[in-house]
Amino acid sequence: MYEFLMDEFYQRMDGVKLDAFGILDSQNRIHTLGTDSKIIGRIFEMFAQPVLAEIAAAHGMLLETPESQTVYPDFILMKDRASREKIAVDVKTTYVDSDQSTIKFTLGSYGSYMRNNTKNIQYSYTDYAKHFVIGFVYRRNGAAQESLVYDYQDREQILFPYYDVRYFIQEKYKIAGDRPGSGNTENIGSFPTRNLEDLKEGRGPFSELGADVFDLYWKYYPKYRSGEKSYTTLREFLEWIPRQGNQLSLLHPYDHEKLMAGIEAYKKRHI
Repeated sequence: MYEFLMDEFYQRMDGVKLDAFGILDSQNRIHTLGTDSKIIGRIFEMFAQPVLAEIAAAHGMLLETPESQTVYPDFILMKDRASREKIAVDVKTTYVDSDQSTIKFTLGSYGSYMRNNTKNIQYSYTDYAKHFVIGFVYRRNGAAQESLVYDYQDREQILFPYYDVRYFIQEKYKIAGDRPGSGNTENIGSFPTRNLEDLKEGRGPFSELGADVFDLYWKYYPKYRSGEKSYTTLREFLEWIPRQGNQLSLLHPYDHEKLMAGIEAYKKRHI
């Protein structure tokens, strides 16, 4: 039902040039971007937005951005605001130093809306049927580190602050790993890989285990300051969860027996 988003994103992005000279002011001067990762991340988000708007319009859907920049997600596709089948789309950006670098993303909080349903999220977590991530990976151009000012007619002299831009779109649970994005935050980390195709194809551990296992894993993952940590890795979780019986709840109904059968099958294949 939701395959159209991935297919059409790649089709429509195929003709998009991802270079940006900078910010044009009212005096027709261009302020170059520099290599600040937050600014570059916002630039890629701006490139993605009109593509998502075209996809939404083609399917009779609304594209909405949250009222606050600090809440999840970056974009929402929906038939209407009362829909319980909304699609969340988050745009994530990271840079690598070489082809051998590990690609790392943080994929949003595990300590808020996955547990509270309405905390730090537009609408409710249970209003979303799917959660997608658009990921951009780029190399930094060190020669463009400083932010400079050019007259518009001299724009061809500007050095772009990034190059070798690659991107993917995939469901969040399929690219999630089993560790936080960093040691002192409550953010989900992507699974480590040097190959962008692994992310594009969604080859993370939860891709086999399913979205409900992903939700359970991160809903009950110990918070950063927790004194007692029941598990901190997927292997530990797979040993821990059978001991909990059917006492673990999600914000939405799930088939406990089917989920546990899937976990046992996964353990036989991988552990």
